[in-house]
Amino acid sequence: MTGRSFYWCRSCRRPLYATSSLAMPAGRDWEIDHQQAGACDNGHLMPLTGTATAPEDLPDAPRVLLVFGS
Repeated sequence: MTGRSFYWCRSCRRPLYATSSLAMPAGRDWEIDHQQAGACDNGHLMPLTGTATAPEDLPDAPRVLLVFGS
C-alpha cells in the first residue's frame, strides 16, 4: 500500500474507519465501519471484515467503499 487512503460509505456518504493487524502468512486482518452510528442501507454489510492486502480487496468492498487517495 502506498500513500494514504480515506474511506467513505457508498450508501450514506459518511466517513469510515479502517483498522488492521498483520495476518500470517500474508495480508492484514481488516475491520472497516462507520465512524459514527446512524442509518445506512449498507448497515447489513458492516463491519466489513476479512483478510486481504488492502481494504479494497475485501469481499463486498466495491459495494461499500468509496476510496479517496492512493
